[in-house]
Amino acid sequence: MRAFVYLRQSLDRAGTSAAVDRQREDCLKLCTERGWDVARMFCDNDTSASSSKPRPAYQQMLGGVDQGDAEVIVAWHVDRLTRKLTELEHLIDLSARTGVRIATVTGDLDLTTDTGRLVGRILASVARGEVERKGARQRRAQQQAAQQGRPAGGRRPFGYGADGMTVIASEAKELRGAYQTLVEGGSLKGIAARWNDAGVLTTAGNRWTHSTVRRTLKNPRYAGHRAYRGEVVGPAKWPSIIDEDTFESARALLALPARRTSTGT
Repeated sequence: MRAFVYLRQSLDRAGTSAAVDRQREDCLKLCTERGWDVARMFCDNDTSASSSKPRPAYQQMLGGVDQGDAEVIVAWHVDRLTRKLTELEHLIDLSARTGVRIATVTGDLDLTTDTGRLVGRILASVARGEVERKGARQRRAQQQAAQQGRPAGGRRPFGYGADGMTVIASEAKELRGAYQTLVEGGSLKGIAARWNDAGVLTTAGNRWTHSTVRRTLKNPRYAGHRAYRGEVVGPAKWPSIIDEDTFESARALLALPARRTSTGT
């Protein structure tokens, strides 16, 4: 019997693919124990199964099953395949058309039977519920962090270290210069060009545009404020980079209708 092995990890901050490697080892062991030939492995690393973003490897795998290239799909758990009932229904239809079986390290799932479909729907509902509970916990933690003035985590903001607290002197100097340029009548496009010419990149490693400069200079964190969902909720724990008056002057300029509609200003 030919098997497709599907591997997925929702979040891989370290970029090590450690969870995917563990899944691969366990799935290959299952295939060996059952005497299945692994026709191909598909991997969507650092990819959520609960968001609307496409999973290229998953879609490619389903296409291969539709073409008759495998008789069984192997995954570590059903929630590696899907966390959405709509996707499960597609798997059920695929199984009905092709007879493909679903085997996981934690147990098999026969979607060609009414009992198997019931179990699959229950598992998908449980997985979806866990996603929603996790999301609620994360939102509450982010709200609490905001109320306490602490950083939210994620990619470091320009001007600060990875902890979101430590000021990086060279980037802070660039920010102060940018605010000064803006209040003196300079353009966002000009600031972006100056930074790009000097080899100053965004924290994502990209070149600056007028849009990314605008978002950066509008960020209240540089005046020592903590924002949550676009609203300032209190003072921040980290040191400010720019004084309040300069920040408010820059914010007022960026709010002008001409600057909101004219590219590069």
